[in-house]
This record gives sequence, C-alpha cells and structure tokens, in this order.
Amino acid sequence: MTIKVTAPGKKTLETTAEISKSIRAYYGGVKAAKEEGRPVIWSFGLIPREIYHALEAPVIYLEHLPLMVGAKQLSGHYIQIAEEEGFSRDVCAFHRCFLGCSVAKERDLYLDNFFVDPDLIVATNLPCMSESKSFLYSADYHNIPYYFVDAPINTWGEKIPDYAIEYFAGQLKGAIDFMEEHGLKLDWDKLKEAVRLSKQLVDLWREIDDCRKAVPTPMGTVDGLTAAFPLIQLPGTKLGVTLFERLLAELKEKVERKEGVLEDEKLRLMWFGVPPFYNMGLMNYVEKYDAVVVKSMVEYIAGGGYDPSIMDPEKPLESLAYKALVDIVNPISTNMVEFIVQAVKDFKIDGLIGVVKRSCGLLPGYMRLAKDAVYEGAGVPTTIFDLDGLDIREYDDAASKANLDSFIEALLASKKEVIDGNS
Repeated sequence: MTIKVTAPGKKTLETTAEISKSIRAYYGGVKAAKEEGRPVIWSFGLIPREIYHALEAPVIYLEHLPLMVGAKQLSGHYIQIAEEEGFSRDVCAFHRCFLGCSVAKERDLYLDNFFVDPDLIVATNLPCMSESKSFLYSADYHNIPYYFVDAPINTWGEKIPDYAIEYFAGQLKGAIDFMEEHGLKLDWDKLKEAVRLSKQLVDLWREIDDCRKAVPTPMGTVDGLTAAFPLIQLPGTKLGVTLFERLLAELKEKVERKEGVLEDEKLRLMWFGVPPFYNMGLMNYVEKYDAVVVKSMVEYIAGGGYDPSIMDPEKPLESLAYKALVDIVNPISTNMVEFIVQAVKDFKIDGLIGVVKRSCGLLPGYMRLAKDAVYEGAGVPTTIFDLDGLDIREYDDAASKANLDSFIEALLASKKEVIDGNS
C-alpha cells in the first residue's frame, strides 16, 4: 500500500485568513436558515450564483462542499460510501464525494457542523455530463423536487449568439420560477444590483491578477485557491467585493515593497488541473527549488475568465447567461487553450504543471492541446502526470514529488544553459 504523506498548504496573506472565516460563516448561515424553516437548495453545476443571492436562498454547492471535506482528508471515506451504493470509480470524484455525504448514515463532526439536507435541487449540464446525471440519485434519495437547467455547449467561442443567450436566460428564468413556487422570492432590483457587484468583483480580480504578475509574486496559489471563494461563491454580494478590495490593498503594498512569496524567486509555475486539496502542502513542495506556483486554473472556474464589460445590470438574466456560456470550462476548447497560453505569457510562467484527474471527462481532454499550444505560443514546457485532486486513496506522494523533481530540475538546467550561453 502506498504511504500517503500529506501536509496543509502555507498561506502568507491576512486577507485569505479572513476569507476562510467567511467560508465557515457562510455554511453556518445555511444551517441556521434550515433551522428557521427556510428552504435549502442543493445546487449542482455552474448555475450563476448571483441568482441565489438575489433570492436570498441558502445554498450548498456541489463543487465546493467536497473541497472542504477533501481539505480535512475525509473525502476518501465518503467516496467509498458512494461506491458501496453502486457508483463506479470512474464517476467524477466530486460527485461521488457529494453523493457519499448525501447518503451517509453517520457523518463525522466536521461535516455535520455544516451539512444540511436539501428541500430543493437545482441542477444543470454545465460544465459536464456528470453534472447532468448525479443529482438524480440525491433527488430520489431525499424525495424532493428538482429543476434542471439546460445550458448550450459553447461551439462559438467568445461571441455567443443572441439566440443562445436568449435560450439560456429563459432556462434561468424557469429555475427562478421553480424556486419561487417553493417559498423563495426574487427581488429584481437585487438581481440587477447583483450583476453590478459581480462586474465590480471581476474587475477587482483582474487587478489582483495584475499584482500577482509582479516578480517576485506576492501571492502563491495556496492563497489563490482560498481567495477564489468570493469569485466562485460570492459574486453579486457586497461581502465578496469587500473581501477583494482588502486583498487588493494588501497585495499592492507587497508589490510596492517588492515582497514576494519567496526571497529568491527562480522559477514561476502554473498548475493546470485539480490540485490535491487533501495535501495542499504539495504546492509548497516546489519552494525548496526557489520555485513558486504562481497560479492555478481552478481559480477561474465559474468566474473570472470573461470580459465583465459585456454584462449589463439592466439585462440581468441575459448578462448572467453570457457569463455562464462563455466560461472557459464550457467547451469550445479554443477558449480554454487560448486563455492558458495568454496566462502563461502574462504571469511569466517557466513551466506548466498538468495533472490528470482520471475520473474527469472534461479537463484531461485539454491537456495535450494546452501542452502543444503553450510550447508553440510561449516556448514553455509542460509536465503531465496522474493526480486525483479529491480522492486521497489514489494519491501517491512519492510519485507526485518525483514528477515535480524531475520537471523542475530540467527547467533549472535549461535556464542555466540559457544564462551560460548569454554570458
């Protein structure tokens, strides 16, 4: 049996500690809402969060709860429960983990602190096939009503045609009507305000990214993944904007002082794929080479990878439809690949780390395309190896570190050759 050596990731910023507290407070609020008799929603897929905030709906998100469970190294236990219920090991690990949490007869104290049974489910096929199926088991198990939002696959690129936006806006309106039929009430003025705040949030995220492009970078991806919580879960809220304003101010001060994650930054790396949330210390492992993981693509899922100027608060549903359909995890592959190539250039990346989550049917398909495009477009090499970011049972610490060792040593040797050749 492979020995698994795990460690928490190191954070260096005050604001990300504050964001961590807001995450715990959020789930505490969902539990309190349940006790007050308000209908609790389980949301599957990348439904625009702004709608839930405008409804003042208490929501547990499929994409986030497994990460929290994984960070406590509990995901393997709940994934095993789902497999005992008959789900294949080839089903997305996020979905297996959530299903295991859903049907567990007993839950550990950590999960029980914020786990809430659903009254409603809102699901979608965005971004993947697994999203369109796994919720059905939970709906049957809890015997509750659900609504399915059909999202068109992006085959157009960055310019989504009006008919596709109109169609998906209608799907979102259907979801709103469903939730209103079950005790929630949408305030359209709040929805317009949510779109305005969402635009502001992404503008702040872009400024945060600009700070992270500095050499040395003031923020590594362990902080970055925590900082993505407002981007992914709190768009459309004043809290999200406030947290990002504080983060931006903290980073600007560090950039001005030329204070980086490392004193002597020799290599800048980008992580493509799901990081090992049960062992975020792996992201810091590379620091022994004076290398830093500057950025992770997971930070952009469900927000951040689009042009916010397109959004119009006076057309809230159309704006949210555009935002969802143009998301970089909604194929067309060109959007994702071009985004990665540009990020590699902007962040002055020396090497791209691609990890394949075997049970994912979406992200691994981009790996070879991204590898070729990054090398052709930016001259930057990529390493690709297997690593399931959620199922700790499949993690091999020695193999993961060996892959990183060989890749970074090759990058350093190549860099030395360039320096020697120019001297």
